Amino acid sequence: MELIRLLVAAVTGVLVVGGYLASLAAYFGGTAENYSIQLDHSSVPMLALGLLLATVVLAFIPAKEEPSNDEVES
Repeated sequence: MELIRLLVAAVTGVLVVGGYLASLAAYFGGTAENYSIQLDHSSVPMLALGLLLATVVLAFIPAKEEPSNDEVES
């Protein structure tokens, strides 16, 4: 489960950084308005919704905790 959580966090981080860099490139390239329009008509909102739902589901699944030394001795 930890691997899945790490994977979701990594994918989310890469997409956030990539989107930010693409937005900066569009701004400095003078095509920010076109970029914004294309972004609204792409699959990015659905991808964001999927990542949000995955994060919420993972938040409700408890992590497996290893027993501490106190619990093992008793």
